[in-house]
Amino acid sequence: MKPIYLPFLLCLLMLACKTRRLIPPQPAPAVVFKAPANFRVVGYMLGGDIASNKVAHFDLSRINYLNVFFNGQDANHKLRRIPHLDSTITAAHKLHVTVLACIGNGTNSALLADSSRAAFIDSLVSSVDELHLDGIDVDLEGKSIDTNYEAFARDLSVALKLKGKLLTAAIATWEDERISAKALTYFDFLNIMTYDATGPWRLNEPGPHSPYSMAVSDLDFWTNKKGIPKEKLNLGLPFYGYCFAPDIKHEFQYYEIVNAFPGAENNDAVTDTAGRVIYYNGIPTIKKKTAYATQNAGGVMIWQLMQDSPGEKSLLTAIDQAANPSNK
Repeated sequence: MKPIYLPFLLCLLMLACKTRRLIPPQPAPAVVFKAPANFRVVGYMLGGDIASNKVAHFDLSRINYLNVFFNGQDANHKLRRIPHLDSTITAAHKLHVTVLACIGNGTNSALLADSSRAAFIDSLVSSVDELHLDGIDVDLEGKSIDTNYEAFARDLSVALKLKGKLLTAAIATWEDERISAKALTYFDFLNIMTYDATGPWRLNEPGPHSPYSMAVSDLDFWTNKKGIPKEKLNLGLPFYGYCFAPDIKHEFQYYEIVNAFPGAENNDAVTDTAGRVIYYNGIPTIKKKTAYATQNAGGVMIWQLMQDSPGEKSLLTAIDQAANPSNK
């Protein structure tokens, strides 16, 4: 004799099958890109972007070094505690990202002189401690690189090493004669500014400001001519472009370019309807430069992170894909 509950069980089974068919297919998980473990991806962020909280949703795991650009100090020559800085540093450290404070040309050159240097370095090191930073990046350029630069690098290196902190620098091939070979030895690694070969300050010399050939020649110069180990060098990559026409703004962020010109992410120059050309680096060139850096440098450096475009047009994604085989 059949059990009286058999029809009931059959109904439940049919209902379960029907319900399962109604469940929509789940999308494949999004690809998560991460910075490679043995290759530096150094990204600069402007203090102003942090203060305005533009960086709140930036995925810091995409880089492994964050340089916060402090262009100047407060009245006591310390780094300013800008809004959202503490939370940005904390978030970076949770992802094992090293955070350095970058000092630029807003620094008073007189502070590097013999009479002021020790006090200034004490203020910087105190700031590093108070803000829970991992070191200092020196981005002094042009006339700010004076006869006091070497002594400043030496003394700052000693003070930071006593704290177990890093000292790095941004350098440019066209400024090599300003920086002594001895000064370069005090830095843990160097960020080569491989861009600005030309720019709006030379309106009569339009053209690419950061071509692939410049990446090759810059790394050749610093390794073979200056004798710096390639592992100590990071190749600079621009996330911006220039236009040389006198009747238009001259500097464009990468995201502005790709938003205005469909397909621009796959090129290094675009021309607007008035015939004006904007030069920059698109995805293919950034990938090619990064691949070259994996063989001939210790990493790459980005100026600057918030100029990138989100999604599939991202230059940071291009870097991650070229530098880390698992990011495909």
